[in-house]
Amino acid sequence: MNRILLIAIALLCTIAAAAGPHNIAQTANVTSSGYKDGNSHPENIIDGKIKIFNKHEWASDAIMPYWEQLPFPWIKLEWDVEQKISKIILYDRPDLDSHIAGGDLLFSDGSKIGVLGIPNDGEPKVIEFDEKIVKWVEFRVNDAQGSYVGLSEMEVYPSYSQYTDYVSWVDPYIETTKGRYFFFITGRQPFGMIGAAPLTRNRNQYGGGYNYNSTEVLGFPQVHNWVVAGLTFMPTSGTVDPSLGEKNWKSDFTHDDEIVQPGYHRIYLKDYRIWVEQTATDRVSFYKLTYTEDMEAQLMFNLGGYLASTTMVNAKVKRISNTKIEGSFDTYGRHWGGPENIQIYFAAEFEKPFTSLDGWAGDEKYTDIDDFTGSDQLTRRNEKEAYSYLDSPPSGVRAHYTVKAGEELKVKMAISYVSAANAWENLRSECDHWAFDEVKESSRDEWNDWLGRIDVKGGTSAQRIKFYTDLWHTLMGRAKIDDVNGQYPDRTQGGERFYSYTLGVNPVTRTLPKGKDGKSLYHMYNSDAFWLTQWNLNILWGLAWPEVMDDISASLIQYADNGKLLPRGPAGGGYTYIMSGSPATNLIVSTYTKGLMTKVKPEHAFEKVFWNHQPGGMMGISDFYIEHGYQPGNAGMTLESAFQDWSLAQMAEGLGKKAEKQYLDKRSQGWDNLFNDSLKLIMPKDEQGNWIHKDPLEGAGWIEANAWQATWSVSHQLRKLSQLMGGDEEMSEKLNHAFEQSTQQDFIFGYSKGYVSYANQPGCSNAHVFSWAGKPWLTQYWVRRVKEQAYGAITPDNGYGGHDEDQGQMGGVSALMAIGLFDVRGTAALDPTYEITSPIFDEITIKLNSTYYPGKAFRIVTKNNAAENMYIQEATLNGKPLNNFWFRHADFVKGGILELSLGDKPNKQWGVGNYPD
Repeated sequence: MNRILLIAIALLCTIAAAAGPHNIAQTANVTSSGYKDGNSHPENIIDGKIKIFNKHEWASDAIMPYWEQLPFPWIKLEWDVEQKISKIILYDRPDLDSHIAGGDLLFSDGSKIGVLGIPNDGEPKVIEFDEKIVKWVEFRVNDAQGSYVGLSEMEVYPSYSQYTDYVSWVDPYIETTKGRYFFFITGRQPFGMIGAAPLTRNRNQYGGGYNYNSTEVLGFPQVHNWVVAGLTFMPTSGTVDPSLGEKNWKSDFTHDDEIVQPGYHRIYLKDYRIWVEQTATDRVSFYKLTYTEDMEAQLMFNLGGYLASTTMVNAKVKRISNTKIEGSFDTYGRHWGGPENIQIYFAAEFEKPFTSLDGWAGDEKYTDIDDFTGSDQLTRRNEKEAYSYLDSPPSGVRAHYTVKAGEELKVKMAISYVSAANAWENLRSECDHWAFDEVKESSRDEWNDWLGRIDVKGGTSAQRIKFYTDLWHTLMGRAKIDDVNGQYPDRTQGGERFYSYTLGVNPVTRTLPKGKDGKSLYHMYNSDAFWLTQWNLNILWGLAWPEVMDDISASLIQYADNGKLLPRGPAGGGYTYIMSGSPATNLIVSTYTKGLMTKVKPEHAFEKVFWNHQPGGMMGISDFYIEHGYQPGNAGMTLESAFQDWSLAQMAEGLGKKAEKQYLDKRSQGWDNLFNDSLKLIMPKDEQGNWIHKDPLEGAGWIEANAWQATWSVSHQLRKLSQLMGGDEEMSEKLNHAFEQSTQQDFIFGYSKGYVSYANQPGCSNAHVFSWAGKPWLTQYWVRRVKEQAYGAITPDNGYGGHDEDQGQMGGVSALMAIGLFDVRGTAALDPTYEITSPIFDEITIKLNSTYYPGKAFRIVTKNNAAENMYIQEATLNGKPLNNFWFRHADFVKGGILELSLGDKPNKQWGVGNYPD
């Protein structure tokens, strides 16, 4: 099966559920054959109220006679202008005695689609088709049973060619069957503090969190962060015993009536007959619940038990009034380390007063409460794990309501890592009203603004879907932890380190520095490790979102000010120690070299980073590395340290620190002690200088890699590597062999497996190395192949390699390949550059942030672009011939245009023989 066909199939697989675009039925004019009475207007089928018996529906005036030949009704949607559509969803009236079983969809273009097997309980009937350009669509019933047949709702969705905003192109479902708990967060703004999403699989990795294959909702956690999770909200009805846990209160759902977008999620809880809609501001999660039947309803807040890799315990809740509650809970058991306990506070407000509040702590149940204390029990799930995989009984509270069919309940909640008072201040500051749709639209506007910093034209629909989904992941994963008043928790103080954990931390509340406007100068963050982000986020953020690099760099230095160490992956204001080296160095240095460091003084930043490059700092080196040039037992850590030393040397040079520059440069060159002349690859040695092993596919002595994958990551001295290998021909031949060995596996292997793996960080620069060996056409070829095979899918089970999409890192590589820009040195050189490959789009416009860059926009335009035309024939920059495979960041910031002519055969003269300094 060829690749084009695979992509086409992938595209069809994703459009069954509504990921992305608006329902445009609500913009149509509605007419029908007639309706039952004043409560059954035809306009009701586009009012967004679905499955509510005898309300908000169109019930026709057709009466079934005794001879059972019903006069079949019809209903029509008509727009003022032509629409391009590809999907319609029909909802029958939820009346078992009145059933439309089938009908025909008629279109203004003269076409017709027969509709069979419409469910009789108001469940969705999805009809998908190739794009139609129409001004109206009519549904004519041709099979029905009972009188007053009609529809509860009719939804119409535009085809790809009519998408009007960037949010519509994002498909959050992509690879959710393999993602981590924090991979899918629809209720979050860019880098927002709150992060809400339905939970369908309660585990951290390999399909944890929201898993597309799951058919049950276990709740709606409000915190989806790196090793931090909690505050599960769950609407229920009837007589549910919450003490029995999520297996008892869960509900079935279907993707057919689900809408999934950045900043908005709609889902129907089938067991409880409740529509749940969620949206968010930076620090506030906002829910609108619509009840389709009269019922006794409960709004549940679970604050105890295992969630992702976190365990909630020691809950405390206080009723402020019958519309407000506040509380807190501790979180323990984070598998990848961090502060042993991170406390989370919350405030929740209800639009309507609840009738009563009850609670439960394990088997204990409490009614009509004003205050609540949850279980303090913690037990191990796994005897081998002392501080992770813990259990605690479910604990929490729930508010009770008596509701009528069609009634809405709205709930807002905010969190703080400092206090309940701060949670209330966050809530009041960001959402002091009950206008759900206003927040929803504001959320969409903000996401459109962030995603729209890079505008693309051309390419296939699948490629554009993947591109904007990539950008969403790069902007969504990491989260603020500071409150609107600037306070944040510092958990770097005291305590005892135990592997990746810190036990007995003494939390301190600190306040961020303020600007003249009274606002915090920067934010503090929860984040997965910045390990090897020099090959993705450090480059991409600097192009379109330079303020992110400035902000995060200031945050990292603040952590060092508090606790001396630069964090690898900060959690709850403390350290996790996950991964290796000092990966923050590369981000901070590239912020400086690109002239983006405005929120912390560069001299001060250098001082903090330099300390972390010494024994006792986060780099994790000993005097042996300084004296001998390598880290014994680990080639991967050696290459990381060498590159980080080189990066910091660039900053030292820029600051005029000659001694530090010379010292760091020397350290950065010691990696060649590990070059194995017989294998022509880098291999790990012990302290005595003996090879640990001689198998280049063996992962021992590496970090999630092997010699074949990671030798090329000596990014700062690729020309020296070429010399050691015997020259450019030998280097290119060896690397080309590695790619050829990996094509059948789509360049995807598990940790430390295979020759080339684009499913994890260590191999993410490999395809670009050919340019540094005098063969940029091989970079162009393999980048296109990797982009298509490793990152081209847009299905729920493929798209990012399936192993390690760490908060946008694989998405960042994919996005950079799509626009044809990269830098193996992570833009950390004192004079940063961008390496050029062939973009998959016809035109890319990067809007430049005027606070940081003097230009307005940088455009990349391709000529003769096609799947087979992957080779650059010639290039111009601002109208002048460009014969390098790179150009300077200094030219990028001025704005301008890079024009690339492409062809199906390599031009082996272009881009050869000139390398960046």
